[in-house]
Amino acid sequence: MSIERTYRNMIESIEVDEDSSLEELTEIRVLRVASALVFAQNAKKAGQNVVSVSQQGKTKLNTIKKDSSVEQRLEVLSDSMSLMFDALIENRKQIGNLVGVALTSAVVSERSAKQLIKLLNKRR
Repeated sequence: MSIERTYRNMIESIEVDEDSSLEELTEIRVLRVASALVFAQNAKKAGQNVVSVSQQGKTKLNTIKKDSSVEQRLEVLSDSMSLMFDALIENRKQIGNLVGVALTSAVVSERSAKQLIKLLNKRR
């Protein structure tokens, strides 16, 4: 699910109205925590993939022998470069998921604060 779609779904499901209750606030907090945890888990997984793919590339480079032909060396270098680009793609995914954590926290925190203020004003 894209960040924009997640944002739209959250906004639609968290509309503040006059009938807000503490139970609804609790549900919203659970939603915020769950969303942030999903993005954080994906960020961690992408980070682990970066390390794994980078290690594979490093291992591949270490297989080059001094007596290897130019063609063999180029093949190993080509494979290593491919792995390096895979690591960069995983790194980008990690960054995107971290942005998702920040966005989820910011958007839902603001909405929760507004609901909490409305609830407090009602009780007075």
